[in-house]
Amino acid sequence: MRILKNFVIILVLLSTGCAALIVGGAAAVGTYTYAAGQLKRTYNANLETTYQATLAGCEALGLPVQEQQKQLSKASIKVLDGGREVWIWLTAQSSTTTEVSIRVGYLGDELASRRIHEAIQARL
Repeated sequence: MRILKNFVIILVLLSTGCAALIVGGAAAVGTYTYAAGQLKRTYNANLETTYQATLAGCEALGLPVQEQQKQLSKASIKVLDGGREVWIWLTAQSSTTTEVSIRVGYLGDELASRRIHEAIQARL
């Protein structure tokens, strides 16, 4: 009877998505999310390291920096990609992880954003 009860509990968790949340929580770092024109990714690096990698990645791609600002738990960088403005926002999620959100142009460009993320990842 106890085995049946445990089986029912597991089925309920699986059907509600809680188990997926528990299992998937550890895998969240390094995955991309594209919504409302922004491509987001969380990196296993602190804000300062990610900020420097972002600047180096933009330089390697030939994207001139127009503006940059860094505070204690967040930073932003604006670069040009051809004639389009690119906004990059960095937010410290913890002392060891940083979320980076990129929007290329006003409507977003997923492929161009992914190229910038790949340049950042290559420098971390």
